Amino acid sequence: MTQALSDQFFEALGEPKPGAPFDILDAYRFNLCLKQLAPGSVLDVGAYLGDFLKLVINDGRSYYGTEVNQARVDLVNSILGSTHVSLDFRNGSLKSFEDNFVDNVVCMETIEHVIDHQVAIEELCRVSRKRVVITVPYLERLEQVLCTHCNSYTPHHGHQHSYDQQTFKTLVPTGWKMTYQRSFARRVTRMTRQVLPKGIWVLPVLRAVDLITPGNGRWLIVVLDKV
Repeated sequence: MTQALSDQFFEALGEPKPGAPFDILDAYRFNLCLKQLAPGSVLDVGAYLGDFLKLVINDGRSYYGTEVNQARVDLVNSILGSTHVSLDFRNGSLKSFEDNFVDNVVCMETIEHVIDHQVAIEELCRVSRKRVVITVPYLERLEQVLCTHCNSYTPHHGHQHSYDQQTFKTLVPTGWKMTYQRSFARRVTRMTRQVLPKGIWVLPVLRAVDLITPGNGRWLIVVLDKV
């Protein structure tokens, strides 16, 4: 049986730690995922600070979200001014949601934290009626760091898995198929975004640069559709 993280572990995570500020590259990533959605409602698994759900709301869609502890749930709900984000997806399970609950499930930079990512992907597909959109770090070199609290080596940033173009071919559940996959946010794209003035008009520029420049991207986007 796969080891599961305790509820105490998730509560100890607290609210999101201050980090790199949200920038146009994040907006590009979210816009890319938004464009992959099928018509209908959306569940954002790992809603974080609600930035993607704001786009979903502006698109006029019904929406839901999850976070892994109560502090994070309360924070994102306060940002969105709603109660649509619930406590769920600990160890990859979506206990709060019935089969075929929403049209689209989106999970960005989240399943790499789940020990059993096969179970996590099966759960994402279980609650979706149409489509699942996933992004993960691409070709990441996993590192172990010594934890000063437990005196044992643990995954850096909590990343349990590294992903390449072959990974998802063995992870797609029965009754689903992978319809789209590519790496994105290449080095040239990341450099370009640093020299362009801020503005929503930059997104098509980044998309064009990302499609024509060589090399691997920072993230991998995968789209799964129900057969």
